[in-house]
Parts: sequence; C-alpha cells; structure tokens
Amino acid sequence: MAPNISIGQQKLVILEEEEILQYVHPSLLKVDYASRKVQGVIIIGTFIIVLALFFGSMLFCNMFSAFRSLVSKQKVFMSLAIVRAVYGVFCIVIGCYFIFKTTSLDRDIVFGKNATSTVAMCVTVGFFLFELSAVVLSDLVYKTFSKMLIMHHSLALIAFTLAVVYESNYAIGCKGLILEMSTPFSCICYLLLKAGMESSKLWTINQCVLIHTFHLRSVVECHLWYVGYQNWTEIYARMPLPIFVMMYTNLTLATFIMTPYWGYRKTQQLFNPVDWNFQESRNTDSISNGSVKKDD
Repeated sequence: MAPNISIGQQKLVILEEEEILQYVHPSLLKVDYASRKVQGVIIIGTFIIVLALFFGSMLFCNMFSAFRSLVSKQKVFMSLAIVRAVYGVFCIVIGCYFIFKTTSLDRDIVFGKNATSTVAMCVTVGFFLFELSAVVLSDLVYKTFSKMLIMHHSLALIAFTLAVVYESNYAIGCKGLILEMSTPFSCICYLLLKAGMESSKLWTINQCVLIHTFHLRSVVECHLWYVGYQNWTEIYARMPLPIFVMMYTNLTLATFIMTPYWGYRKTQQLFNPVDWNFQESRNTDSISNGSVKKDD
C-alpha cells in the first residue's frame, strides 16, 4: 500500500513545558501558528532578516583591512558564510532540543507538531529561499556553477516547503536541522583563511572541530534512519507521498554523498589550507583561455 496524501490531520499541540518559545517570551505561545497568514509572515520575515544580515556582513568585510582588499566574489562568499553560521547556531539549538527532548512530535512521528517546530520549519523555508536565490544569482553574476550547493538547497527548500504545506514530517525535519552544525565552524574556517591565519593554532583547532562535525552528521543521519525504521509502519501508512519521497531522497543523498564529500574536502583543507572555490575558478579560467596552469 502506498503512502496516503492527507493534510493537517493533527491539531497544533502547545504544551508550555515542551516549547522553546516560552523562554524567548511567553507571549509568543499566544500566536496562532496554525494560520497560513502567520506562517507566511514568518517565512517572508525570515527572508528579509537574512537579506539584511547578508548586507550587514558585506559592511563587516569592509571594516577590516584583512577583508577590505578581497574581490567582490570573495566578499559575497564570506557574507553568505556568515549568514549560514547564524542559521547554523539556530539549527543546533532546535535540532538538539528535538533530538534529546520528547515532545508531541515524537508522539505522532508523521503529523505531530507544536509552536516551536512550526516556527522552525517556516524559518527554514525562508532561509533556504534566500540561500537558493543568492547562490543562483551569484553563479549568474560570476559565471560559476555551484552544483552541490544548488542541489542541496533546492531539495531542502522543496522538502521543507512541502512539509509546511502538508503539515507533516516536522519530527524528522526539526531533528535533521542539526545537520547544519558544521556551518558556524565552516564560517570561522573561511574568515581565518582570508585573514591569513591558516598556519595558526586556532585554524588547526577549528578545522579539526569542523571535520568532526561531519563525523557527527553521520551519527545523526544514522539516528534519523533508525527513527524511520522504528516508525516505518506509521510513516508508510500515513505520510503524504510527496513528503515520503523527499524525506528519503534527501536523507539518502546526505548520508551517502553530501556528508562524506564535504567531510573529505574539509579534511583535505586541513593539510592544504587553500580556498578551493577560487582555486577551481582559476583553473577553469585557465582552461577556457586555452591553457592549463597548475596552482602553486
């Protein structure tokens, strides 16, 4: 029997002891997060806030002499790294909470949701909407093709948007947010690299932590597979088909392609501290000009 398509089978459950939002401000629990209008405001608001953070990061680059001399493409990449780092911290908090705390999401693995999870899912849609737009626009302007990022962000945007539309899979979605744990350390890696500190102890320590986050990503991915295994009967019988397909597509790609690849590249970078994004660009330019020059 194929998974059934159904929308909104579970009401929004709000238990104060299970909500992170109460620690931000108790009044946030009074908002009607089941309203499509409220969800839309959160998504659009997130997009605007992230966009403002991006331009603020661009100004940050110009405040320090080490970054002021960077070409515009590098400043854009750095600003995107800072934005991802901020979102990554958000994801670490949300992901850890829903992995280690039993909530209504665990009691109904398919349609369980609460106020905090609804906000987290809408924020994620807004973030990936910005991310995908920024990466595609950047590739068009600088004539590059970030195939891995575009694939990752496109699939993530589709998956989280469908989850919000069908009000389903908040449990796996919120637990899976912790996979963004690498982004703060990746941002620090890039900042140190561009500041010429790739020979410092701080660089080595941060790079080792960054590499370890990919090891931890693999642990989390195994945990998500196990959660799916434990709840397979319910997931297969009740989960909307589009959500079912996207969840296992993303989990398969992350487990067997993205995490191993990024972990391998960051391990390479520990022993060869270069910015391969622009190193590859120089190689591509050399080839297009009819010659191939090996970087020193």
